[in-house]
Amino acid sequence: MCSIPRLIAAFSAVIGLGACPGIGLGRIPDAVGPDATSSAGPSTATDPVLPLLAEEDYAQSRRRIQDALRQNGDPCRALGAYASARDSRVREHAVRALADAGCADFRAYAGYGADRDAWVIDAVIRAAERHLMAGAVPLLLRWLSDPRRILGEEGTWTIGDTAHRGLQAITCQSFHYDSVASADDRRNALTRWRQWYLAHRGEPRDAWVKAGIERARDYAARDYGPHRLEGLRLLALIGEPALPALRDLLGRSPGDLRADLACRPEEPPRPTDQVPCALVVRNVTARHVAFAPPPGGPEVRVTRDEDPPESGKGARRPARASAPGAGPPAPGAGPAARAGATLAALAARLDDLAPGEVRRYEFAVGPVAAPGRYRVRATLSDLALDFTSGPAPVRAPAAIETETIVPFNL
Repeated sequence: MCSIPRLIAAFSAVIGLGACPGIGLGRIPDAVGPDATSSAGPSTATDPVLPLLAEEDYAQSRRRIQDALRQNGDPCRALGAYASARDSRVREHAVRALADAGCADFRAYAGYGADRDAWVIDAVIRAAERHLMAGAVPLLLRWLSDPRRILGEEGTWTIGDTAHRGLQAITCQSFHYDSVASADDRRNALTRWRQWYLAHRGEPRDAWVKAGIERARDYAARDYGPHRLEGLRLLALIGEPALPALRDLLGRSPGDLRADLACRPEEPPRPTDQVPCALVVRNVTARHVAFAPPPGGPEVRVTRDEDPPESGKGARRPARASAPGAGPPAPGAGPAARAGATLAALAARLDDLAPGEVRRYEFAVGPVAAPGRYRVRATLSDLALDFTSGPAPVRAPAAIETETIVPFNL
């Protein structure tokens, strides 16, 4: 998944079923697998796929793995054999290859369901979400309370976070589960989800979709902010069938959110100083307004006011890396996969502002190269604006923008 060594952060206290004992930084030793007494799995002497699965960067080996699998019969059956491999990276990459090979029956992943490695479990959950595997729901419910935290290039998240998103996408339901809520509230939400599954597991998924859209619309119509946001995120995770309802709820006029940028130094700044600035986004309507900014805040560009607007001079401060979502689609993925990845990103970024509520983004500008007047421009990309009209979300994100002038003196 990453080109750098992956880390698993220290475990918090074990919560619920399926959580594992705590470990320190570093990947689980290769000897720990689904069963400590199991065999080492296929041998590199006879298996051309195994060394490819063992490579550190899966993105680089993805295509070669699929090419090798096509020469060995059924890839879903062949990849299932690596559940007994001692190397946890091999097991993780085998799960990712299962998903890339189009293996959409959860029985193909059965051997990985009892794995103890957090990266393997995370890969299983993401595969289940990608292919909407109803058969994965019981395990996802078990992993919902798993507090193990993964640190990767995309950010940090827990197994429970991934399981929660997967459950919402597959079942099209949500029951107010919050990982930071009290133990009683988490237990009650998990109980409601289990009861729903027991009552509806025999229904076709189309029925889940229809009921889920109705539930999400009900949540999104409430005045209680957390429930409204939960409903909007659920519609995004349901995907294409819920797009009309989502666009209707996200629709807004350009002036509904007002952006103000202020840079207020304690005294007139010099070129070597840093000036504190704040971008404030305010809901100026009498209703709730949703938007979807990047978690890293605005992109900031500083240019001399005397320079032409497109001169390219000045400092540019991009927003920090976005929070992990479902992950980017596989290379060569079709429009549906790309739209699904965009919707998952939207769900992760959605925020809701009550009437008069604000979001404040603080940053600093400077030092600058020389005295003069400098134009500070803050751009906050807003993925929600792409869903208010038009076809599937394929355009570049729209943005909230504003600017101000800061004079740097001698």
